[in-house]
Amino acid sequence: MGLRDVEDAFNRYIFDEVPVRMLYLPQMKLLERDALKRLYQPHIDHITEEDLQDNPLGRSAAIEERIRRQLSYGILSHRWLSLDSEPSFRDIMGGNTLEGPGWEKLSKFCEVANKMYGVELVWSDTCCIDKTSSSELDESLRCMFRWYRNTSICIVYLAETTSIDGFYNDEWFTRGWTLQELLAPNTIRFFRKDWAPLTGYTNDKADHAANRPIMETIAEVTGISLQDLQAFVPGPFQVDTRMVWAARRRTTRSEDVAYSLMGIFDVSIPIAYGEGAQRAFCRLVEAIMQVSNEPGVLNWAGKPARIHRLSSAFPSAPVCYFGHPDNVRSLADEKREFSLTNRGLRIQLLVIPVDLVTPVTPPATSIQDRATFRCKAFKISGLTIEGPSFPVLERTGTNRYAYSFGIINYAMIQGEGKDPILPKTCIAYLLTRLKGTSSFAKMVLSVCHDWKKVETKTFVTFDLPQDYTIAKRNLLTTVWI
Repeated sequence: MGLRDVEDAFNRYIFDEVPVRMLYLPQMKLLERDALKRLYQPHIDHITEEDLQDNPLGRSAAIEERIRRQLSYGILSHRWLSLDSEPSFRDIMGGNTLEGPGWEKLSKFCEVANKMYGVELVWSDTCCIDKTSSSELDESLRCMFRWYRNTSICIVYLAETTSIDGFYNDEWFTRGWTLQELLAPNTIRFFRKDWAPLTGYTNDKADHAANRPIMETIAEVTGISLQDLQAFVPGPFQVDTRMVWAARRRTTRSEDVAYSLMGIFDVSIPIAYGEGAQRAFCRLVEAIMQVSNEPGVLNWAGKPARIHRLSSAFPSAPVCYFGHPDNVRSLADEKREFSLTNRGLRIQLLVIPVDLVTPVTPPATSIQDRATFRCKAFKISGLTIEGPSFPVLERTGTNRYAYSFGIINYAMIQGEGKDPILPKTCIAYLLTRLKGTSSFAKMVLSVCHDWKKVETKTFVTFDLPQDYTIAKRNLLTTVWI
C-alpha cells in the first residue's frame, strides 16, 4: 500500500481524467479503467516521499506529475475513412487482424507513438469507444477535450498532405471535431500521408523558430491566433471570436456542431442525437450564458434559432458570429448580467429610440428587406439596415411598430447614480415592439408588448462623434428579447 494522498490522486486520475479504455500496446489489447488501475498500481505504490520533494510547485503538483508520467498515453487525431474500413471496438475485442488503409493507419499510429514517444497506451476514436453504449458515447463526447488535453502526445495524421503548403486543402482543417483536437493538446505532432513528420521537433506547438512556419500556416488556414494555438485556455469567454473558428467547419451529424464545442467553452450539455442542429446549438449557448457574463456571446447577427417561441436572442449556428465587430470588449471588459426566463432572455440594454425614415412610394408593402433609421439622441441622420424582412409600414401609411437600438457594449462607472459610458463605435440590436397607440396593438399588448430582436443580415454598428460619450442612466432598460 502506497501513500494515501498518492492513492487518492491516482484513483481520481484513472476515473476522471483518462479515456474509458485504451489500447495496451505490448498486448494490443483494450484495457478499461479497472484493468489500467490494476496494471499500474504497483508502480504507484512505489512512489516515496523522497520522489515528491523536487517539484517547486509543491506536493500536489509533484503527485500529479508522477501519475501523469506513469500513465502517459498517445492519442490519434485524423479523418475517418468509410465506416466499414476503420478497425472497430468489436474488431479489437475479438482479436481480429484486418487489412486495408484503416488498419494500416492504426498500426502506424501505434508504432509512431511507441517508438518516438515511448508510450504503452494509446487511444483512437475508431476502436476505443463502444458506440453501441449510449452512456459511454455520451461520456466520451463530453470528456473528449479533457482526454486530448491530458495526452502525452497527440499525433495528427494528415492523409491528404505531403507538405505544409498542403494544409490549405487538407480536410482535417475543415472538420468540426478536429478543432478541439488542434487546440486541446499541449504536445502535438503533424505527420504527412506517408507517415513522415512534417517538422524535426517532437512538439510542433513548442515555441521554436523552426516551428514558426508550420504554426503560422495553421494560424492563416484556421484564423486562430498563434497564442491560442500554442497555449489555448478553454472557457466561456471570447465567445464571438471562438465561434468564428467553428463557423466554416462541417460535421457529419448536424448536432455535432454544438457538441464539438463543449470542451472549448468548458461547458457540458447532454448528448441527444436527433434533436436537430439548432436545438443543440441553442442549448450550448444557454450553457455558456449560465457561466459567463461577457457580452461577446451576444455579439451576433443573422438567423435566430427558432426553438424559443418567446425569444429571438439565440443564434442558430456559429456562422451568426462571422464578421462580428471586434470592439464589443472595448470598455474595460465590461460584463453583462443576463438570464433566460419564460418571457425570453432578460438583459439590461441601453435602449435608444429611433425613428423609421424609409421613404414610401407606391406600390408600398408592409414588408421590406431594408430600412433606414434616424436617431435624434445621437444625431444619426440615417442608418440603413439590411434584413430578410422588416415590418415597416402598413398600407394605410401608418406604422404600428416602434423601434429602438439596444446598445450592447456600454460600460458602467462604479458607484451609485453614475451614468453609462459609450465607446466611439456602438454595437446594438435593432429592437421592435407594437405601439400602444393603435387599436390593434391595444388588443394584444398583454402578450406582445415586450421588445423583440429584429433579424438583420449584418451587425448594427454606428459611430459617435467622440471617443467616449456619457449617456443618460434612465436609458438603461431591462428587456426580454
